[in-house]
Amino acid sequence: MFEGTHIMKWTTGLPLIALVLGGCSLFEFRQPILPDLPEPPSPHENRFAGYEVPEQDETRAVFEDPALDALRSPALSRFRSEEEFKDWMSAARAAAEDRGMGYVYPVATASAPSDMAMAVGEAPQMESAPSEIVVTGSSIPGAEENPEITNNQKAGVDEGGILKQIGQHLVILQDGRLFVTDLMPEGRAGLKLTDRADVYRSSDEDTWYDEVLVAGRTILVTGYSYREEATEYTVLNLGEDGKVSRQATFYISSNDYYSGSNYATRMIDGKLVIHTPIYLAGRGWWDELDIPVIREWRQEDGDGFRERTELEDGRPLFSATDIWMPVQQTLKPVIHTVTVCDISGVTDTAIPACKATAIVGTETHEFLVTRDAFWLWMSPADEERDREIEDQAEEFDCSAGPRPELPAIAPSALVRLPIDGSKPGVLGVRGEPQNQFSMDMDAGTFRAVVDWRHKDCLSWYSKDEADLAFFDTPLSALGDVFEDTAGGRYFDLPTPGASSYEARFTEKHLVYGARDGWGSWPPNEGETREAGRAIIVPVDAPAKPVTVELSHDVIRAERAGPYMALTGYHDHTGLSLSLIDLRAEPHVSGTLTLTSRFESESRSHAFNSRIGPDGAGLIGLPTVQMSEEADRWWWWSSSSDMSYIAADVDGGLSEAGTLAATRLDPDLPSQTGYTCEVSCIDWYGNARPIFTGGRLLALINSELVEGALENGKVAEINRIDLTAPLL
Repeated sequence: MFEGTHIMKWTTGLPLIALVLGGCSLFEFRQPILPDLPEPPSPHENRFAGYEVPEQDETRAVFEDPALDALRSPALSRFRSEEEFKDWMSAARAAAEDRGMGYVYPVATASAPSDMAMAVGEAPQMESAPSEIVVTGSSIPGAEENPEITNNQKAGVDEGGILKQIGQHLVILQDGRLFVTDLMPEGRAGLKLTDRADVYRSSDEDTWYDEVLVAGRTILVTGYSYREEATEYTVLNLGEDGKVSRQATFYISSNDYYSGSNYATRMIDGKLVIHTPIYLAGRGWWDELDIPVIREWRQEDGDGFRERTELEDGRPLFSATDIWMPVQQTLKPVIHTVTVCDISGVTDTAIPACKATAIVGTETHEFLVTRDAFWLWMSPADEERDREIEDQAEEFDCSAGPRPELPAIAPSALVRLPIDGSKPGVLGVRGEPQNQFSMDMDAGTFRAVVDWRHKDCLSWYSKDEADLAFFDTPLSALGDVFEDTAGGRYFDLPTPGASSYEARFTEKHLVYGARDGWGSWPPNEGETREAGRAIIVPVDAPAKPVTVELSHDVIRAERAGPYMALTGYHDHTGLSLSLIDLRAEPHVSGTLTLTSRFESESRSHAFNSRIGPDGAGLIGLPTVQMSEEADRWWWWSSSSDMSYIAADVDGGLSEAGTLAATRLDPDLPSQTGYTCEVSCIDWYGNARPIFTGGRLLALINSELVEGALENGKVAEINRIDLTAPLL
């Protein structure tokens, strides 16, 4: 809700081309000729039976210490047996203890999937490596039935959120409940609440329900159950009459998935795609490692509680022999698991058909999901960068030192995990993306903007002005062997002017700008922030960035038609929004300040726009009045207003009105008598601008409001309270 001889092979046999183009350095690495590899051992040989890690050299970081090299497999290789996986875990645990990292790894104790599968009456085919997913045509969503009404990062990859559309109905997730609104009651445009259905089964549940996805008329709600120590998935169906019926509930054992910026679930062509990392470090000796399982919920009494017997513990998603070994040296390992489930036809007596791909990697990671692959960028954790330094002259000045050269950047791994479960691909890379928006894959090329941090500098070190680099590589560069040399291309980028920044990609550009720390708050009265800047990088010519000046910093960057929309503050007088027109030579086409307004939600889905082919249209953004109460944490469930900004064909901006909230404080008793029982904090926000079917709507806490554009201003024409009794 970061060189040893086996790491960096800087020799004349590996060409390093440094070009200076337009003031930017380009480092290009060609794939080296691989040395002859020894013959692989017997496929059943346990490579870690009795293995003891040699004495470590603590003047080297974990990622560069030759003593740890045997704990990884540069060539993609699965563990050969459960015993080998256990022995590898024991060796890694011993190495971490020897290094004084203070972590204890659990011992793998789960039975082989074939045993468990037969115990619960499942066929033993789950022993095999992940392969195909069977999806029925009925579960594949069509553009007409499930239009994308939220601000997704990648087209065709629907992200879990709080709001979805099925035909003429909107489905809203709040308070562990689904609120369904008919947009065309009796065949005419309007708003009518048709159903309010509890996703939870007991008011005593300790589950937080955060994300909803749809495929056709199927609804899937994601939550995390602390009692079950698992991610909970509830499958429901929406009838043509707007009524919800429950189909099934199932669990996948995992750590809590909550992220302050990313979403846990995706829907791709009717298939659920999820990332469930299993953190192996930081467990006590009493906490055994259980291979994650998928299991259904069975009701045992009226209150919804159930007791699981040994035979009801579920079906393992994979076995030890399905796990790909780490390609990097790590003593804080995480099993990164990508699971794909067909949720069509699921009932309470039949858990969905799921396949999982699992690879051991580092704790520090970011991920991007595209239509055909799950992308992991994995970097050494801070503890894996620590090393003993005897000579103070060797220390790099992390706060104000020069820009590090490429050999001084810690190695990372870019891993492609195909959605269809086929073999991963891997590439050695450098730098660290700050979040999913710092990465993109388009037209056969993977791209990223990465923090360029010296290998000796921990994450809490920060320069006044960040060092950044642009990375790209063709997908063909990813292969079966992880090379410690840096693959791809690296271009020096202009500093954003501060240590923090916001970045977004389009198909043709990367745009980023500086922000003041991680928060979304305006300056205090009497304070001002430095004039901001935005850097626009053509992805086909990254050595030729363009810098434009802004009157404010950048706390949000979002694509809006042919523009990049940037929000931020100069002083306490109000929120500013600027458009960068990307249609020709990039330039600031317009800036507008919303007087006495504060941006109240920071997630990407809180922003939305409807911009026509000519560049004219509307932008919607949740805001609140500047006041003492406005300076709130994002998890407060207070109501936001919905502010609208109009863009003309040249990218000029003007205020287009506000749809105001009436239920300002949800902590006060509801006038409708409504009460929340479960999941009563809006961790993912509660306000969304909605553009669908030529209509303009806004979710404002528990209200759904419709507006119409009249004389350039948005005026309210209809409003319903989702908490009101059903008629």
